[in-house]
Amino acid sequence: MAQKISISIPDELHAELTAWAEQTGGTVSGFFAELARQRLDADRASHERLAALTAKDRAAGPDSYDRRRSELHQRMIAAKAAAVRKKANLA
Repeated sequence: MAQKISISIPDELHAELTAWAEQTGGTVSGFFAELARQRLDADRASHERLAALTAKDRAAGPDSYDRRRSELHQRMIAAKAAAVRKKANLA
């Protein structure tokens, strides 16, 4: 069963998506569904890789785990800062 949602996108993006759908025989809904699936799969894979690395580090010893945890924390902070900068540049 498919669920309906409503989103707002800029007119020019809507025009591009509609043209893409006509050219490819796809649908705008299909485009967003596939995009969402790809993002969710990527996020799931990322979490699985992180869990595997964490398990490996824990098995190697507490120092290795703490170092990896600190590195990942710094990466997350940097990624969030980059997202904020990107959003500010788009506004």
